[in-house]
Amino acid sequence: MKICAVVLTFNRGALLVECLRALLAQSHALDHVLVVDNASTDGTEARLGDEGLLDRVEYLRLERNVGSSGGFHRGVAEARRSDWDWVWLMDDDAEPRPDALERLLAAPVAADARTAVLAPAVLDPDGRIEARVQRGYFRGRLRPLPREAYIPGHAPEVDYVSFVGMLVRGGCLRATEPPKAEFFIWGDDVEYCLRLKRCGAIRVVPEAAIVHKEVGQSYSNRRARFWNRVLRQEIAPLPFDGFWKQLFGLRNFVWIKKTYAGQGPLSAAGTIAQFAAKSLMYEDRPLRRLPWIVRFGIDGRRGRFENVEPREWALRSRRGTA
Repeated sequence: MKICAVVLTFNRGALLVECLRALLAQSHALDHVLVVDNASTDGTEARLGDEGLLDRVEYLRLERNVGSSGGFHRGVAEARRSDWDWVWLMDDDAEPRPDALERLLAAPVAADARTAVLAPAVLDPDGRIEARVQRGYFRGRLRPLPREAYIPGHAPEVDYVSFVGMLVRGGCLRATEPPKAEFFIWGDDVEYCLRLKRCGAIRVVPEAAIVHKEVGQSYSNRRARFWNRVLRQEIAPLPFDGFWKQLFGLRNFVWIKKTYAGQGPLSAAGTIAQFAAKSLMYEDRPLRRLPWIVRFGIDGRRGRFENVEPREWALRSRRGTA
């Protein structure tokens, strides 16, 4: 059985080293590790050389940052050129437990040709299962797999899993086009899974575990803290210079709902309105965000993927032109 891991990285050299060391120490050895570098500027390649890892992995540096979607598109495209039995996808902030791959392959569903994807349980750095967005169902909206469904010996079938440890059967990988590069970020894993499901089932193996180290962000504001207390939620706002991520996520999700759930224009308007209402409740400078929300929501309906590069967005934010 030949297995390849594809790791996407961008400006997180220290985390990448930890991820690669965990992959190379798996109890079920990998045959190949491909690192796709999204044009990092933090000396990632030199760090890998200093750590003695460049001789143990294949390193592919892209000419520019094409986002997680573009990076995984390229990594999957490269993996499709070979006859791997399984391909393991993850970001640089993931660290699989030493026996994660062994446990995935030992699950009875791994031997079932009708299984297209296997995925480990995702743990936060404290060892708790991340149960909000990592694995779940697409029922008009994303519904997470509840923690009580993570029962050893069972392999619940889901509609999607994130790129945190997605193990794809080689035949299905080669039969399915890579993730949509034009998404740039957010929603690419869901859309890819909805296409992989045409090849077979997507299953979670609770006995296998992978630690996700970058789980959200520490930024907050008075508005968000108030509504989280009132509504007993844990919604984290994004500062304005990171707002582009939410815009891409909204656009991509509107497109997914139209394409895979047949969402009509009136329902799409409701989705965009909900996003705007959430911004009004939780975000700083919400009125400045609303025109962008409407624009990117409409882009999603029209299938228009014009991405504002993160550095360009940061410049616009500082100038007050975003």
